[in-house]
Amino acid sequence: MYKAMCLTKHQAREHEELGQARMTRDLNDVRTAEEYILNHCQDPFNLDEVPEKLVNIVTGQMASAAVEASLSSLPSKGNAAYEDFINGRLVEGEVKSFWDAVPRKITLTFADMKKHLTDNNGKRIVMDTEVLFRRLLAVSKHRDVDFKMVLSYELAAVPPSLFHDDGALRKTNKADLATKLESVCEELIAPPPVTTDAKTAYIIDGMGLVQALNEDHFKTFNDLAEIVLKRLIRILRNPLMDTDNVSLVFDRYNTSSIKSAERQRRGATATETLPTHQIIGTRTVPNFRQFLKGSGNKSDLLRFVSEYVMTNAGDRLPNGKSVVVAGGCHDGQEVKRVSSGGVVNLHKLYSTQEEADTRMVLHAISLSSTFQRIIVRTDDTDVLVILLYYMNRGMLGPEVFMHAGHSGRYITRERYIPIHTIALALEDKFCQCLPSAHALTGCDSTSSIFGIGKKTVYTSIRKQIESGDTIVGVGDIRSPEWMEAAKSLVLGLYGSKAKKCKTLNDLRYLLATTTDKSATQLPPTEDAFNQHALRARYQAMIWCCSHIPKPELDDPVGCGWFRDSSGLHQTLFTQESAPAEVRDITHLYCRDGECTDSSNCTCLLAGLWCIDICECSSSCQNAMPSPAGLEDQDAT
Repeated sequence: MYKAMCLTKHQAREHEELGQARMTRDLNDVRTAEEYILNHCQDPFNLDEVPEKLVNIVTGQMASAAVEASLSSLPSKGNAAYEDFINGRLVEGEVKSFWDAVPRKITLTFADMKKHLTDNNGKRIVMDTEVLFRRLLAVSKHRDVDFKMVLSYELAAVPPSLFHDDGALRKTNKADLATKLESVCEELIAPPPVTTDAKTAYIIDGMGLVQALNEDHFKTFNDLAEIVLKRLIRILRNPLMDTDNVSLVFDRYNTSSIKSAERQRRGATATETLPTHQIIGTRTVPNFRQFLKGSGNKSDLLRFVSEYVMTNAGDRLPNGKSVVVAGGCHDGQEVKRVSSGGVVNLHKLYSTQEEADTRMVLHAISLSSTFQRIIVRTDDTDVLVILLYYMNRGMLGPEVFMHAGHSGRYITRERYIPIHTIALALEDKFCQCLPSAHALTGCDSTSSIFGIGKKTVYTSIRKQIESGDTIVGVGDIRSPEWMEAAKSLVLGLYGSKAKKCKTLNDLRYLLATTTDKSATQLPPTEDAFNQHALRARYQAMIWCCSHIPKPELDDPVGCGWFRDSSGLHQTLFTQESAPAEVRDITHLYCRDGECTDSSNCTCLLAGLWCIDICECSSSCQNAMPSPAGLEDQDAT
């Protein structure tokens, strides 16, 4: 009020932050933040899919039991600290001064889940990746070591461009690639009308269907399975679809899988391979989202649903129409067709494939010999990539659509992606390179590369192919030149500066010495990339063998993974995390004073000179001699 009284009639009476320009800028900032969260993070605004456990929305990493307990107890700890402050300082008879420091409460956070390094003495080194990287670089500049050689090591507990500090795979928004691929054709909210002689087959990702169920719509396991069956029958009766066959394809949950890390990121734990509940039809379904966290529970549920469909579908199916169930039987290889005439085995489709992604493509290829139109119901970008690869190879029918998206409460975003149209619009070389390129830049079993999104990947690969670059070699998975082509592809993702470099180590050195990029912004070392590329090649091999019911694949051990008692894990790199010349004193500087005893001076113990960032005294006997002194020693 006083301020308003002091204003003249020529002065604005509104606060500066209520001006139109400021409000517009703030609104744009909010939209930018919201867009980033929705496109790159786990959606915190989706109240229909609230995680049962505490989750990092950026990495998707589930908190450990200790971290979750620590963070969940913060409100009670805060209230206790408040009461202690009031009772100890402000009430009569207080025992502490109001100005006494409040003791710090130790709280575990996601940062405490970081991986650690060990020095040559087996001592653990745990610190922020960027701090460790900068400290190692600082040490290397004071040591008589080759700086380029130092940068050929990751200088961190994990490759920071490929993994988060806690060892979780870096993830990217795979849907960005789907968006770019779909941009070459018009969006279809429904497939074109079928001709009188055309036949349509519909293939469904079974686990995707189950996970999309609204838990408010069922109470018992029988109710759940009945909803699935009704949806299958509804598709077969839909005159707009004119579908004669619906294939329900499920994943297999092998105990040792290359997707173990991704499943744990989504909430499963390494110990949840056994079922936690016995499934009986009349039994009430427990907490559905939590129930689906365990692979053992999912396996049992899919078997129950499959058995329910095969038992109850026959009498309710229209004449001449059938349902095929794959992957959900007690023997995961089995495939059964259900019709009004009964249940028969489809031996030619018996498969050892683990993922529904590749198995759906296997069924699409098989059905293409009988049906003119194939519709695959899934939202997975991986399936889109595989379908484009096989459409380009001429192994699918004339019309293939991927039915994606969901109908929400207020908005419908379902669409039919015409695979045949996109494949015609893209170059043959691009379609053949797509599986390897997608795996190299991030999928469920491989990490993405920091700062390189799928839109950049799409644009860069098309440019590299148009320029006749050697990346076309990644289209041939079994070629001995594949690894070099993969490195060429990734180098091209880093822009014009990479043109001067032949290796990723060269690029790391160039960027580290000519820019101020952080450790995460530098490309991985050749050593770490080789392991990453082996994983990508293995995954691409699985995709490109989708047409083979029982592909003969190598053991993933040695292909970027290693196995221990808890399962498969990524091999981060094969060399040490840092060279010996700088590794032993990155976490501990000598404080011996005169540095005459190797038991107290870590530099002396490692056979290295003390440097100016050590905390020893000016009388240090292990100080690095001046250049003239070094020349005298060499002469001697």
